[in-house]
Amino acid sequence: MGKIPFVKINAKNHSDFGFKFGSKLKKQIQARLNKNKEMYRKYAVNGRHFSIYIKKAKKFLPAVEKNFPHLLEEAKAIAEGAEVPFEELFVLMTDEEIVTFRMFRPLHCTSLAIRTFDNKILLGHNEDWFLEYRRNGLALVDAKIKNTKFLSLGYLGSMIGTSCGLNNYGIAYADDSLSYTRFSYDVPRSFHLRALCEARTPFEAKKILDKHGSIVSSTLVVKSNEIITNVEELWNIEEFFTDRDWLIHTNHPLLKKDRNKYNTEKWSVRRCEKAKQIIASSYLEEKRLSIETIKKILREHTTGICGHTKVHLHDDTVTLASVILNPKDKWIMLCEGAPCTGVYRKYRL
Repeated sequence: MGKIPFVKINAKNHSDFGFKFGSKLKKQIQARLNKNKEMYRKYAVNGRHFSIYIKKAKKFLPAVEKNFPHLLEEAKAIAEGAEVPFEELFVLMTDEEIVTFRMFRPLHCTSLAIRTFDNKILLGHNEDWFLEYRRNGLALVDAKIKNTKFLSLGYLGSMIGTSCGLNNYGIAYADDSLSYTRFSYDVPRSFHLRALCEARTPFEAKKILDKHGSIVSSTLVVKSNEIITNVEELWNIEEFFTDRDWLIHTNHPLLKKDRNKYNTEKWSVRRCEKAKQIIASSYLEEKRLSIETIKKILREHTTGICGHTKVHLHDDTVTLASVILNPKDKWIMLCEGAPCTGVYRKYRL
């Protein structure tokens, strides 16, 4: 398995940051773009020609320009630094919206947050996606833009932070996609998540997520030792969950009233319920929650939280990386690949 690259970038503004990021990972981004073109032909409905996706992606530009103009400049600078056409790279930044895959919804991500016995909030996340991303799929970035610092994990070729991240303001987040049957030409999810890297408060994070999203999703947001927050975006419905001790989210709405046959898969419900059982048993047997509780959940196999090919429902998707974030002490523990066999390595902001 190829090692997830770790890069440090000190930038004077967003455009400078984008260019340095693209330059440092030029070869990887170019390879990722070429690989995605192959993937779209393999998995996409009707194997649409790449030029069709370019045309669709361009329709997102007005919403991005209106809501996040500084991040649009960053995106263009990434393309410039990587020496690839922006219109092609922008397809990767919007592919969750515009690429309809033959399988209904691939196995995709689990997030949870807990308050540990020593009163620290930890956020855990398994990033699951196509097997083709196992090599040259993700990048970990330690960034400084003016007074803002953040550590984030994201997909190569997309915006930084499209999986999870934390910053020097004590904010940490992780995102899970929800099943959906349509999208709108508003702000792509990748730009929302990139903006969360610089959020200073949970309220500011919620405002970012409210900005005309193009698809439905769920985001867990925590700030140091404060209340755990989960924001579900369901088109014109927003569900807001808080808890002092723990929250779990997979790929379906938490409230039964929001579920239907299109947005709720049995495998997602099973993963969520299994994580709850592990939390309950930790309280019962150990009388507390700890980082080991998170690891036990993220390594769980029977329901596919720790995903392997040809073991669970979808043969083409796997756990690409497992992450534990500590927003108070400002570190990320990253395990490349399946956490059942891999080793977590700590990166400090």
